[in-house]
Amino acid sequence: MNRRDLLLHEMNIPQWVLAKPQVLKGDAQIRLDPQVKLVVVSEENRQTSGLFQDILRTLQLQPNYYFYGDLEQSLRLHFDHQPIFWLIMGEDQAVRFRQKFADHTIWHHQSWQDLAKSSQKRQLWQQMQPFCHHFEENE
Repeated sequence: MNRRDLLLHEMNIPQWVLAKPQVLKGDAQIRLDPQVKLVVVSEENRQTSGLFQDILRTLQLQPNYYFYGDLEQSLRLHFDHQPIFWLIMGEDQAVRFRQKFADHTIWHHQSWQDLAKSSQKRQLWQQMQPFCHHFEENE
């Protein structure tokens, strides 16, 4: 025991040891609820945008049926089901994400600004259509 520890012990000051110090560093897992069907990964928070609200209405998703977070949060996700991931980020970041979740369905777009183009919106709707039955399982 070093001098500091002896002094603290003599003064009856307890010393604490963190059981999970990685939690303070942000390494904690985020447990995804089984009812979450869509995980949106974007650095920009566009949950109130008209396009995002239209998508939620089309897929009939309530707020508790989707998760919206950034790349760092999404890499800490832990789940036992098969949600669909929608990445709205550059290709470099998307590669990092795909390495971790390679066996999941992933929609990818470069940015929200790209989704303002009609061709990109059309591609998004076409990507989503085959998965509409996946979202209807919530009802």
